[in-house]
Amino acid sequence: MFVERSENGLVVHTPAKINLALEVLGRQTDGYHAVETLLVPVRLFDTLVYSATTDPLQFSLRVASQVENTGLDGPPRDNLAVRAIQRLAAISGHEPSGRICLYKRIPAQAGLGGGSSDAAAALVAANVAWGLGYSRERLSRIAAQIGTDVPFFVVGGAAFGTGRGERLVRAPIPAGMPIVLVQPPVGLSTPKVFESLGLAVGEGLGGGTGRCRKLMNCLRRGLPIQRARPLIRNCLQRSAEKLSCWIARASDVMDRLPVLAHQMTGSGSAYFGICRTWREARLVASRLRMQPWQFVAATQTCR
Repeated sequence: MFVERSENGLVVHTPAKINLALEVLGRQTDGYHAVETLLVPVRLFDTLVYSATTDPLQFSLRVASQVENTGLDGPPRDNLAVRAIQRLAAISGHEPSGRICLYKRIPAQAGLGGGSSDAAAALVAANVAWGLGYSRERLSRIAAQIGTDVPFFVVGGAAFGTGRGERLVRAPIPAGMPIVLVQPPVGLSTPKVFESLGLAVGEGLGGGTGRCRKLMNCLRRGLPIQRARPLIRNCLQRSAEKLSCWIARASDVMDRLPVLAHQMTGSGSAYFGICRTWREARLVASRLRMQPWQFVAATQTCR
């Protein structure tokens, strides 16, 4: 996440993420699923501009050159950035005021964490604009009340996540890993993908655990990604394949391309491949753009 000041207020460039590995351990008594995951930010950014005003909170959204201005009727209650501002206001006692302009580049319903990243950006921007002086640790505790992935973006950097994914430990994964992202023309609902696992409350998912931690340790030791390939696995992928034929299609396509490893990120529907070089990532992306994917990008992991 990069924060800068401009004439319009605070500008926050906030990244997407991929799950380099994701393991579901079981379903907790609160209904949520316990996971272990290795989260890595990537250089695909939304931009949030927050302008401090004394007026009631206003919100505008720009996606693919189309602008939806919701300021007249009030901000959308289901937008995570708006919910983040309102939650921070309730905790701090500050009025939920100001103007949010959100420029979306991260696809929605893709498992790339776009909404969570926007919420984290809103928390960071309002914290500065309102002069609250909250630490990142305090903001991350507030972030956990908004969404599972929001603390990851507040803290920043690659991380090993447990619990619902909100309990984080920094992971020493080097930046600059070249990847290619594709998103099918249909998205996936996170609750439906988890429900497709068919786990009852208190029930665990069969299979060994510790894959994410082993992968983190391999990368910490500098082992090449080829050596760690068996550990790069998302156990939600089969569930997603039941809901969308596009996930298996993405896997088949990546099998025929020169990538070191590939899998779905998060609960989908976006899919990524890890490449040897930046040049190779760009070449793979150019080949994928000849197919009917909604979104294709060559990018890199970042800090």
